Amino acid sequence: MKAIVLGAGVVGVTSAYFLARLGHQVTVIEKGRVAAEGCSYANGGQLSYSHIETWATKSSLFSMLKAAVLPGSFLSISDLFNKELQRFLFEFYKNSDAQKALENSQKLFALTSYSREVLQKIIGEEKISFDYKKEGILHFYRDPKKLEKAVKNAEYFNNIGCKAQILTAEECLKKEPALIKLFDEKKLAGGIFYEDDASGDSSIFTNSLTKICQEKYGVIFRFETDVKNIMTNHKKITGINAGKEVFVADKYVYALGATGIGLLKGIKVKTKIYPVKGHSLSVACDSEFVAPSSALTDPENKVVYSRLGNNFRIAGTADFCGLRSGHNRGHLNFLANVAKKSFSDFGNVSQLKEWYGFRPFRPNSIPLICEVKKYENLFLNTGHGSLGWTLSAGSGKILADLVSNSPERKFAFLNEELF
Repeated sequence: MKAIVLGAGVVGVTSAYFLARLGHQVTVIEKGRVAAEGCSYANGGQLSYSHIETWATKSSLFSMLKAAVLPGSFLSISDLFNKELQRFLFEFYKNSDAQKALENSQKLFALTSYSREVLQKIIGEEKISFDYKKEGILHFYRDPKKLEKAVKNAEYFNNIGCKAQILTAEECLKKEPALIKLFDEKKLAGGIFYEDDASGDSSIFTNSLTKICQEKYGVIFRFETDVKNIMTNHKKITGINAGKEVFVADKYVYALGATGIGLLKGIKVKTKIYPVKGHSLSVACDSEFVAPSSALTDPENKVVYSRLGNNFRIAGTADFCGLRSGHNRGHLNFLANVAKKSFSDFGNVSQLKEWYGFRPFRPNSIPLICEVKKYENLFLNTGHGSLGWTLSAGSGKILADLVSNSPERKFAFLNEELF
């Protein structure tokens, strides 16, 4: 069977990899020069398998509303009068119901656990190196009340198998000595350590897997190919129009994330996806310009830190601005300021790279890995929000099994969406 995958980010490439392993003839279409030029390029680098609390909770909603009106916060909204954002926020509010949020967290845990398992198999079989560190992620807190609340959540999630270890300030410092600044200033209340979590460079991983797909499994990658529209006969997809060329296959997989949603709108497929721009800073570090060596999360500021080889990655912020291009200088300054307040040293700040990308968010934080009811040969693997890297391996396997008519029953909830 011939399959076309739209998008060569980490989700698209893992989809192509598993489709090819099942014996399909796969072509990947990507407008970039190489793989992983979008959200997979310089994201937070964390494989947050334990990050199963959805954005849509009552406490998160309050935190976001508060941040939206405060200058210099992690969140900004400049697209409020956009009807799509208004619909997204309304759906977001509906999913913040306690019971609904719990159900969504349980679904996320099923996905993250599976993705962790699948990634281990890929690493074992393909021997990919991507600055992978399987050493857990430490969430550290300044505010004792926020720590106490987080501990209650962690204890609850622990009951469904999400392992968490509660740490004192002293124990946090032992895990990551770079927290000494906060400790000395008596601003380190404690933390929660998630031992099953990991970190790694998604760009290196994606490009390495791309090469494996090409050389070992015969996957064809068509880079610098911009898709103009998806062609249909109103019952199925008939081709992919790339201007000078039309690509035809038996099955089609959309894995373009937020930036390609217009293609789905063109064939009247609704995804409830809204692009939330995130930013990151990559700071060069070595034995002279030291930086934290652990993967860390600062939940109070919604910032993550990862040591990826000789780079220290600082990532976060949420910019509700539609698909408006360009850096949000305020958000980049926010990341730099939070890092300065948290660590005495975090690398050579004179060698700093700025980045932004559009994360494909859905109101319930559950991705779309499904067959489109409206078109019998169109499949979606998108809507992963801030967990695209975390969920990529499992998502690619689930998608390939679905396309091959052998779906995993335990992920039937992914097919509940109607189009």
